[in-house]
Amino acid sequence: MGIALAVFFTDARRVAKRMLLTSAVFVATTSLTNSASAEAINWRQFEGTSITWAYDIHPYADAVAAQLPEFEKLTGIKVTPELYPDDSYWSKLTIQLTTKSPAWDVVGIGIQPAWDLAPGGSLEPLDKYLNDPKLTDADYDYNDFFPSLRSALTWKLEDGQIAPGEGGHVWAIPHAFENIQLFYRKDILDKYKIAVPTTPPEMAAACETLRGADPSITPLGVRGVRFWSSIHTAPVSIARSYGVKDFFMKDGKLDTGLDSPESIAFHKDYVDMIKKCAAPSFANDNWYQVVDGISSGRTAMAVDANMFGFWNDVTGKPASGKIAFAPPLRAPNAQNFESNIWIWSLAMNAASQKKGAAWLFIQWATSKQVDLNGAVAGHLVNSPRTSTWNDKGWLDYAAKPEFNNFVETFKTVQERAALAFTPRVGFGEAMNAWAVAMQKMVNGDDVESTLHDLAEEIRAGM
Repeated sequence: MGIALAVFFTDARRVAKRMLLTSAVFVATTSLTNSASAEAINWRQFEGTSITWAYDIHPYADAVAAQLPEFEKLTGIKVTPELYPDDSYWSKLTIQLTTKSPAWDVVGIGIQPAWDLAPGGSLEPLDKYLNDPKLTDADYDYNDFFPSLRSALTWKLEDGQIAPGEGGHVWAIPHAFENIQLFYRKDILDKYKIAVPTTPPEMAAACETLRGADPSITPLGVRGVRFWSSIHTAPVSIARSYGVKDFFMKDGKLDTGLDSPESIAFHKDYVDMIKKCAAPSFANDNWYQVVDGISSGRTAMAVDANMFGFWNDVTGKPASGKIAFAPPLRAPNAQNFESNIWIWSLAMNAASQKKGAAWLFIQWATSKQVDLNGAVAGHLVNSPRTSTWNDKGWLDYAAKPEFNNFVETFKTVQERAALAFTPRVGFGEAMNAWAVAMQKMVNGDDVESTLHDLAEEIRAGM
């Protein structure tokens, strides 16, 4: 086990223990909620059932896992979590669902992987469960989820492709979400009198200054693994501000914009920035390394999911009070930044043989009280429910001094945050290819010819 991953696991266990204590504060409220809910539906209608819930190893998983005893007491349903590191989880998820294995009943999923899995019948549409008064409590309040999140997880399938819009199925329920931001060690930038960069060229210059002042500090943490997860954070957010489009309609047909002049301009700036800023381990760095670097102070800045900075800023941690937030980088000639959005969601395996029990778990895990519990305990940082963002307890907690400008920056970024990818089947394969091409360019391959080859590879698979 690598040092960064070991630190993460140790920290996750420590925080999970703290969450159990925090959850106790809400036991009375949760019990009242559960009692009221029990009058509307029979929460024990699948008593004695055992289900398996699979998820990425993540603070968001910790938030639910810490409260599982409440669910099991309420329903009599036994839940076995299976949690895996990020890169291996997505591979396992694809194998489990596409082979129609019933081993996993509930899975953590994002919108983009769901685009690839839904058309093949791997995901169970959730409309009939949401609309069944015997299965869904009247207090669940599906409309409490932010409209943009509900909309993103609702689509039709037309000719094997994704067709967003009205009249579609609900394929997953929002569990948490993130927008992409720049977060930084305020203590390091202040020490060396470095202004917060706003563009890739500014970041490259700041990195050179930092390396000259303290070679032991990695100026910028970013994901670089050969997997789509390294594209959906910093690259696609910044690329959108350059005018890059992953796909667009041309002469009535879908085409890719990854070899466009805008894409070439973006990649030249981005690759130069990575060479001057990132760690030598860039090609192997995933979000675990980004988190560990910023929390330990070995990394000065990062462009990634905003919750990572918040999660490492809590009382008692070395980074407490030292991490601040800013919008993601933008093109030098752009008026505005762009920020991709990622929605952690819970979905049901279509091959599950315990769908009723699985739905009760999804419903409970995404309920108002469970989301609020997780939010105030510092794990479900960006709750998908508007009720949480109107809750005084959460807002008072998130605005504490050690979080610096987290709430303010979240609101600013969220105004422009949106899905940066075009909904389509084949997302994963195309974005994996983009991640591979990024590594090649960082390693010295010509930007224009590499992007040309990438675009032709994607067109061949369309």
